[in-house]
Amino acid sequence: MRSIIFFLLAGLCWTEAADWSYEGNHGPQNWPGLCRSGKKQSPIDIASDAAINTDLGALKFVRYDFAFSGMIKNTGHTVQITLTGVPINLMGGGLPTTYVLEQIHIHWSAEHIIDGVRDPMEFHFVHYDKEFENATSASKYPKGIAVLAVLFELSDKDNEDLHHIIKAAKLVSNWVGPSMAEIDSKVIPSLLLPKDRSTFYRYEGSLTTPGCQESVIWTVLTEKLPVSESQMKILKNVMSSDGNIKSNYRPIQELGSRDVYHHIEGYSSSSAVESSLLITVLSFLIVKLITI
Repeated sequence: MRSIIFFLLAGLCWTEAADWSYEGNHGPQNWPGLCRSGKKQSPIDIASDAAINTDLGALKFVRYDFAFSGMIKNTGHTVQITLTGVPINLMGGGLPTTYVLEQIHIHWSAEHIIDGVRDPMEFHFVHYDKEFENATSASKYPKGIAVLAVLFELSDKDNEDLHHIIKAAKLVSNWVGPSMAEIDSKVIPSLLLPKDRSTFYRYEGSLTTPGCQESVIWTVLTEKLPVSESQMKILKNVMSSDGNIKSNYRPIQELGSRDVYHHIEGYSSSSAVESSLLITVLSFLIVKLITI
């Protein structure tokens, strides 16, 4: 029988969890430091029409198709998944180096918005530069962290690939200090990604929790995955020291002078210019024919 492990770290974890929250006096409006003063903060509202179309190259998911033993932890702010085994790497797609997956966590509702639409859920796959020991040390340096974001949209049916994760989340929902449980089935990370990974948005930003270090290369996949209302209900019943975590997303931050890139496989700027010129010429000819 797989056991649930409860860690009762009296005092320390209760204090840390109370340092910040998603509402009330410790909510995002009162998060300190870079969270308030930074100029490259996340999440953002991605305007698809304003994004710069380009081909950054294909993302490479190394060992994402392996099956891993996993643990899920209720941190008091989210549920976080860690996998045990050989390193899982993310590279390519315009990333400057190879990044190592440290953990996956969930936000409900989604943190990133596309064209003003907020989806019900967003997974964050948190990777750190392979030159560092972990994400904590890597977050102190520019581009030290690469976060892959996957958005979910509501469906009438359960997402079966989420079944064991949602089941484990339910086990740790009653937060008494941090609580942790073993996921009762192997986790294959690639099943938590959309099949079509040929398009994504890319920008430079920050962690979305205190201290909001501006060390993150963000990759937001365009294709979305399904999640049902019943699965979302279980997440919304996850507890913290303040009660149910009904939502755990940070409000949208100003884009400022940053660029957002839209990777489109095979995109060519010269082809786009030629296409635009062709449309212009055809429009001119049509107008001439109409006026004859």
